[in-house]
Amino acid sequence: MRMNKFILLAAMSASVTNFAQAAEDMDPKGLSGAAEFGMIVTSGNSTNSTVNGKFSVENDVEKWLHTGKLSIVNSESENVTTAERYLLKLKSNYKLGGKHFLFGGLTHDVDKFSGYDYQTSIIAGYGQIIHDTDKYKLSIEIGPGYRSSKLITGGDDQEGILHLGAVSKYIVNEATYIDATLNIDSGSDQTITGLELGYVNSLTQSLALKVGYDLKNSSSVPVGTKKTDTITSVSLIYSF
Repeated sequence: MRMNKFILLAAMSASVTNFAQAAEDMDPKGLSGAAEFGMIVTSGNSTNSTVNGKFSVENDVEKWLHTGKLSIVNSESENVTTAERYLLKLKSNYKLGGKHFLFGGLTHDVDKFSGYDYQTSIIAGYGQIIHDTDKYKLSIEIGPGYRSSKLITGGDDQEGILHLGAVSKYIVNEATYIDATLNIDSGSDQTITGLELGYVNSLTQSLALKVGYDLKNSSSVPVGTKKTDTITSVSLIYSF
């Protein structure tokens, strides 16, 4: 079962790579992507496995910056699934000129152990590049949005939200960088905070080693679930 899931992740990565390479032939200047894999398997007195994968595609053209990201986490203990999450993010920035941009985005979160069947958010707003040098980059964004949450018990909830976001990258040297992404989606019923940290060291031109830390905190959760989930990972990144 664990091997089948690992093969599925590899097949998805190959599909993303083929798509990126096909588009790159049409517009080679604006397209880039990455596939990230991490897997931990233990055996002996107990059998545990954790698989995480992240896939991203970015197309930067004259007036637009389009990004797509898919994250997958699956964990088993003694052949029982203990964590399973699929997170899809799509976002487009329209460049206004200089350091200013407008954005629109969609997030679809399927977390089997969160108490929800799914949570979907749509956001739009204004962003600005605060700092952009060879050493450090920082951008922020703000805007309204709408979130729909489907409970596993059958109920649902819809609410307006305020989105706050920040993306930063610090280049340590030619081979190493640290990046961070912060998203806060706040509504009257629930505030969801997401933080992604990564320390990346290049091994070759297209292959890198990453130590990552992901956090998700929800201010209000269904009974029987925890407010905060964290993942600490070591993975390989293949860039194309």
